[in-house]
Amino acid sequence: MNQIHSVIREAIKTRGIHSLRVRISFLLILAAGILTFTISFVALNLFSNHTRAEHLKTAKGVALLAANSIQADSIETYLAQGKDVPGYKETFVYLKSLQKSIPDIKYLYVYQIKEDGCHIIFDTDEEAGDYQVNEIIEFDPTFLPLIDELLAGKEIEPLESNDQYGWLLTYYHPLFDSNGKCVCYIGIDISMDLLKQYRMTFLFRTIVLSLIAVILTVGLGIWISTKLLVKPLNGMSSNAISFMEQNGNVEGMKACVEKIKELNVSTSDEVENLYISFSRMTESMVHNIIRIKGMQEEKISMMKKYSVELEKKVEERTRELTQEKERSESLLLNILPENIAAELTAHPDRIIAKKYPNATVLFTDIVGFTKLSSSMKAEDVVSMLNKMISMFDERAKNEGVEKIKTIGDAYMAATGLSENSDEDACRKMISYAQGLLKDVETFNAENNLNILLRIGINSGDLVAGVIGKSKFIYDVWGDTVNVASRMESTGEALEIHVSENTFEQTKDYFSYGSPVEVEVKGKGLMKTYYLQHI
Repeated sequence: MNQIHSVIREAIKTRGIHSLRVRISFLLILAAGILTFTISFVALNLFSNHTRAEHLKTAKGVALLAANSIQADSIETYLAQGKDVPGYKETFVYLKSLQKSIPDIKYLYVYQIKEDGCHIIFDTDEEAGDYQVNEIIEFDPTFLPLIDELLAGKEIEPLESNDQYGWLLTYYHPLFDSNGKCVCYIGIDISMDLLKQYRMTFLFRTIVLSLIAVILTVGLGIWISTKLLVKPLNGMSSNAISFMEQNGNVEGMKACVEKIKELNVSTSDEVENLYISFSRMTESMVHNIIRIKGMQEEKISMMKKYSVELEKKVEERTRELTQEKERSESLLLNILPENIAAELTAHPDRIIAKKYPNATVLFTDIVGFTKLSSSMKAEDVVSMLNKMISMFDERAKNEGVEKIKTIGDAYMAATGLSENSDEDACRKMISYAQGLLKDVETFNAENNLNILLRIGINSGDLVAGVIGKSKFIYDVWGDTVNVASRMESTGEALEIHVSENTFEQTKDYFSYGSPVEVEVKGKGLMKTYYLQHI
């Protein structure tokens, strides 16, 4: 009988250990290989899809900016009279600056789609605009299935092409005139060539890292399986045989129980659970009552400990949530007016829009910014704009002026965005504009630059509100905003150019020059004024 038990013990020590190691190694290698392939495939697809989505978001944003700069009602005039139409060249320059502002934009153009082909309206691919308006480009074969939708003025899905022009993601944005008719399409070609290199590099790195992880995982798995699985199982098997050999000998069984305790298996997994069950089973045959009592006391102690820890975690989490709420509210106040932030917080699903009968809007722009920025490094351009815009923001905060947004080198602000706005808001904006010229003068002296700022101001009614969901923005709309922009674009460097509405509200407080009639697109001749320097 003892000889049989010895044979069984030897079989367990040899075959059991080696077979478990082989099986575990095989399973680890197989699982790691599958995981490596899955991670590489999923990561590559997520990376590619994310890159495409970001490029498409960029294209849509640029298309919207371009659409806002093009007078849709003038498209037919452009096609009939060419580049000499007032405003054409300014629009081309703006579109060209949009293309250059984002390196990934390879081509930006405006075409009118007709049955005979694409009629060129703007094409920034030509450096000096050396092309003919209304010149016809024949349809590319990829266009043929889309001609009916394009002729109908519908928005089509973005296209991807990979030909002699490179790998491009193309987005077409329809532009409608005041009658709701699609008069042209704004085309944005985003270069995807870098995605090829990034994908190969990304895939290579993912595979290398995964292989390293596989090697480490297999080696560590074999070591852990030996220490935490094979060795404990062998020890329990040997003691189980010894326990059975006692044949009811209580003292011998107690000695076996003590040996089982000495194994002290602590693997924190099913093996430990098996060891605990085996130990308890054998011990219960000797002193079941003591074991049950000890187990109950241990459970009560653990429950008290867990209860205390749980209370601490709840308190910590509550404190973290409170701090996060305070940070969110602070961030919201930095990007929205206080009353708008409060309303948005109280009613996140409500559309926030209000009409203000007497607001004042200011636009600024750096004269010759495109030429200036082309001679500077990108980081220097951003650093310069950041310093100057920060000065403007600080002044706006101190003088109670509401910054709306910046677009490139342009700055937009407003006053009178309250329920009871009066002429004081208009005067406040004039004082703010004078301060901006002083800020520019100080900025030039400190940085050895010669920045020339144009400022345009207009007063009147407008609508303000919040648009967007995940990335919302506070903005203003209306004819008052458009005229303010025209005051800036038709003004002079280092001058404050105001409309007649603004002049009437502030003429008793500030000195102006003689009225100047300016041709304003969409408005005709308007009487405007330049603020006299102090």
